[in-house]
Amino acid sequence: MTELLAQHGAAKGQKITDSIISGNLKGAIFSPNDEKIDSIVTYVEKTEGLNFENTFLDPQFYFSTFEPTVLKKLSDISVYPSNIARRDWRKKNSNILDYINMHSENTQLLSNTLITPGFYIDNIDWHFDYSIEMYNYCVNKFEFSKYALSLLVNASFFSNKTNVDELIDELEDTVEYKDYIYMTFCHDNNSENNYEEMDSSCLGNILYTIYRLKRIGFKIIVGYTFMNSILFSVLDCDFVASGWFNTLRKFQKNRFDLSDSFGRRKKRYTSTPLLSYIMFDDLKTMLDTKEINFEEILSGSKYDGMFEQDPDSLSFVDLEHQYWESISLILEKMEESGNIENRIGLMRSLIKNAIELYKKVIGLLEKNGENVAATRIKSTSKHLVTWLDAIDVFKSNALIV
Repeated sequence: MTELLAQHGAAKGQKITDSIISGNLKGAIFSPNDEKIDSIVTYVEKTEGLNFENTFLDPQFYFSTFEPTVLKKLSDISVYPSNIARRDWRKKNSNILDYINMHSENTQLLSNTLITPGFYIDNIDWHFDYSIEMYNYCVNKFEFSKYALSLLVNASFFSNKTNVDELIDELEDTVEYKDYIYMTFCHDNNSENNYEEMDSSCLGNILYTIYRLKRIGFKIIVGYTFMNSILFSVLDCDFVASGWFNTLRKFQKNRFDLSDSFGRRKKRYTSTPLLSYIMFDDLKTMLDTKEINFEEILSGSKYDGMFEQDPDSLSFVDLEHQYWESISLILEKMEESGNIENRIGLMRSLIKNAIELYKKVIGLLEKNGENVAATRIKSTSKHLVTWLDAIDVFKSNALIV
């Protein structure tokens, strides 16, 4: 079964603790850029439900090639190798080796799994060779029960099927010990309206890549997921990770360069029937049309009664827990559906149902001349057709009838 992890970041409070105790989270991936390692270790030791099997430490080595402004807690680490060039690994730069050693020592304090450092892969020039070399180096040097190759890959990389096939072949041929891959996709777009928005061909090739890597023996952890975690569960990924801010649900390099507030937060509800993370105002608009009712859009979480009776009584923290609970519930349904053909069938059925719900509302809004609301809700549902198309791309590539 695909299990849900917390993607740790700033301002965690009791979020992870409470959701693990309630059973909605199965573990966490911690960020040394957002919290010092001593604090993380203490937190793991004191948190019921966290243990060496379900706790992971992201080395976040990929930040070493980003602008130094993205560094927070990592900048306090004397051996963190900022402004690193890839050639520095060929020279076995002492800063890189010192950081790898320190990361291994820190990981031993809280996890059985070593996530190895890796570079950011932004185009098809085989830079990921060095990530594989670093992984092989770590497997040979350090004693852990499990290892995870860290791959942060730009989503545009997957626009070309040839690139995808070469990446898969390279991983199959040169990874000496096939265990976990901790895979994160870096997105270029900065859409505020629909965080699931992306090219269907890229998404289809991403699904195909994960499918192939699973078939050749890798276990998969997908980091920084959002509603798309449901799609990845179709492939029976071992873990998907997601956090409480949108920056912890979609990795966008340019977002880390922003220090100001992203504006006033608007309350949103996770509707698994709509496969959307949707603003309260838009849900109210949809319900006011009388085309759909609460039962059709509620996710089955323990917060649904509060949402139905008095949405304003739900805090942002409540809604963060509601998000994790809703995703967790649908991951269980995906597991119960059986083999991949059945999971694909369930996913397509969920998407088509969501599209039909949206269509009923949008049609009535347009008929009544409420074009602004109709356009905004269209944007919220835009990813659904993309997901259907991406599944078709994936099935064609994977030769699944």
